[in-house]
Amino acid sequence: MGFMGIFALFLYSLSFITQAGTAFFSFLLAIKSPTRYKWGWLFLCLGLTLMLGRRISPIFSILETNHFNMTDAILSLTISASLLIGTIGIHKLMSQVNTENQLMSILSQLDPLTNCLSRTETLYQLSNEIKRSQRTKKPFAVLELDIDHFKLINDEHGHNIGDEVLHSLATYIRSLLRSNDHFGRVGGEEFIIILPDTDEQQAKIIAERIREQVERKVDYSLSSVKPIQLTISIGICIAEITGSITAINDFCKVLIKQADEAMYRAKNNGRNQVAF
Repeated sequence: MGFMGIFALFLYSLSFITQAGTAFFSFLLAIKSPTRYKWGWLFLCLGLTLMLGRRISPIFSILETNHFNMTDAILSLTISASLLIGTIGIHKLMSQVNTENQLMSILSQLDPLTNCLSRTETLYQLSNEIKRSQRTKKPFAVLELDIDHFKLINDEHGHNIGDEVLHSLATYIRSLLRSNDHFGRVGGEEFIIILPDTDEQQAKIIAERIREQVERKVDYSLSSVKPIQLTISIGICIAEITGSITAINDFCKVLIKQADEAMYRAKNNGRNQVAF
């Protein structure tokens, strides 16, 4: 076998390896793609795998007969390399899209100012807690808290300081909660806390502890000239589910409405207190 034959054998061998790599990346694309598109990538992977026979037959031909076609060898490698580069490009694109989708999913779950749960995610977690409570027959508590006289903070210090106070308060309250509690922002200065497996007595203890700790904290702003202290009013609603609930969304609204009414009762009774 002369030099050209060896070179053609090398090209065909490299083409075979490249084609195998393309089939492998196609298989990875099938794994990462949505279910409704998997069949397309699987068929592409199958086709590329079957084409390996077209890449290996010239290798046997050269070894057995010393017959080769240099033009076909060059085209074979060029086609296989192009397919591999294109497939790798699509694989990287899909990986980037999946990463961005995951990031968007995470961001959609969080309130951008306070980094606690968004209103939509809070309602979703509340619906999950309702379903869980139906199974376990254990009560849970919904707390709605509101910053007392928050408008005065915005008027006196500006909205930038007000946003800083909201972020600081949310971070502080989150540090006071249990790992399985859910804490979300549902309005301007209104927040919802979902306490799983919590009865009336436990909810009152937790709510009073949060209220007292918030009042004791010296300052909620790093930018204001003078320290900003806060008090909060908390309304509590206890959910004890004994029967079956079909309209979960409607029941979520009822619980939040009752917690909201309890919170306004705390406001009307003088603020900086807890009410059921």
